Amino acid sequence: MPRQTLTRITLFLPAPSTLRQHYLIDDVITDLVEFCKGATTSQQIPPVVSGYWLNLHGLVEEDQNVLIIADAEQDIDDANLNSFFENLKFIAQIDFNQDLIWITLHKVERVATDDPQP
Repeated sequence: MPRQTLTRITLFLPAPSTLRQHYLIDDVITDLVEFCKGATTSQQIPPVVSGYWLNLHGLVEEDQNVLIIADAEQDIDDANLNSFFENLKFIAQIDFNQDLIWITLHKVERVATDDPQP
């Protein structure tokens, strides 16, 4: 079975509460589509992904999030890929006023049987 090895990017951004934040999410999606040639997102309104974690005081906190998934053709160790996401994380944490933006990268194998030829 033919397979394509890709790097899967999973990104959680805070659900937008202002027009500026909607535009920021649109910018992130546009950047991902240009870098990865595509992206999949959850709805922004209403947000459909909730995040839960323990804060520094051991209390449960909750955030409403937008989930964005993209697959890059670059290897997970590619310098351009890592630079792109380090920059994206830094900017997103500032733009969304967050202590932490959650981005994960991992290798995936996509089934490529019967794909159209370029």
